[in-house]
Amino acid sequence: MKVIGLMTGTSMDGLDCCYANITIDKNFKLSYDIIDFRTFLFPENLKKSIVLSLGNKKKSIVSKTDNELGVFFLNCCKKIIGYNSIDLISIHGQTISHTNGVESIQIGSPKYLYDFFKIPIVYDFRSRDIELGGNGAPLIPFLDWLLYKDYNENVVTLNIGGISNISFIPKNGSRNDVLGFDTGPGMCLIDEFANIIWDKRIDYNAQYSTVGKVNNDLLKFLMENRFVNTNPPKSTSTENYSLVFLKNIINKFNKISYNDIIRTLVNFTAKSIAFNVNNFLNVNTDFELFISGGGANHPLIIDDLKKNIECNRVKFFSKNNLNVNSKESFLIAVMGYTKFYNIPNNMVSVTRASKLCVYGEIYE
Repeated sequence: MKVIGLMTGTSMDGLDCCYANITIDKNFKLSYDIIDFRTFLFPENLKKSIVLSLGNKKKSIVSKTDNELGVFFLNCCKKIIGYNSIDLISIHGQTISHTNGVESIQIGSPKYLYDFFKIPIVYDFRSRDIELGGNGAPLIPFLDWLLYKDYNENVVTLNIGGISNISFIPKNGSRNDVLGFDTGPGMCLIDEFANIIWDKRIDYNAQYSTVGKVNNDLLKFLMENRFVNTNPPKSTSTENYSLVFLKNIINKFNKISYNDIIRTLVNFTAKSIAFNVNNFLNVNTDFELFISGGGANHPLIIDDLKKNIECNRVKFFSKNNLNVNSKESFLIAVMGYTKFYNIPNNMVSVTRASKLCVYGEIYE
């Protein structure tokens, strides 16, 4: 089946589109061919609308952004599909609110895609998990299990998006032994700081953080963050690491240079990940670490991670034409495929949902 997966993550910088031919057999053997992958950056006005919608209770504002995203999704799909065939489109939507185990709200109307392509559009992969007593996140451990269940080594995958999350796939490949949870901020604080101080989307190639030094007082304050220290299962969103959170840091530590602040934020991302790996995964150092997400392109984060996590090997995720950038949107393609074919796509051991289930809704 030819599927497009659309993912706009917690970094809120753009839309990842993965166009793939997917097959999953009765033994959960995943076969795929990546036809195309592209990232479309959000126009500045759309990103502002998304930020305005975060945690916003005004229906008029959220509805406007929901429709704007729906139109953007359609325009991006037209570009990546061209004159090729497509059987199904699967969309994650933009998370604007997530409270662990209570609610998870994504926007990006499927209507425009359906009206144009007249094929099934799959969406809403989190609500059912919460209905079943789960956290509503993360989703990525399902794909990690499909990819690594026959690897015959302990595997930890790390995705550094706006928020960072990890999955653990044991050597025995047992679905019931898979773990996964958010660890805290990934790029969200770093990107937001670069934006408000230097008017840049990101700390590209660590250009600002490289010239700074880690401030131990600020780092100690950040590492006391309640979510970072909470036992899993757990999930969070950029709502909890917002501009308000960042401005509080700037005001509280106003004698620290901007370069030292961003360098410390980088170190905080790495050390909060390492803290969660070292304290909440019972694997000692006997595992391979595979890194993906936008943060995999930040050299200082990778350096800091290598200094703070002991394991057999650290690798950038790359598997049969999937890479650090395309993995999450491919996950959404897989989630849509499994919904269409009624294949259970949740991980009970990860979110603590009460049973195996098929997540997603079909708009048609």
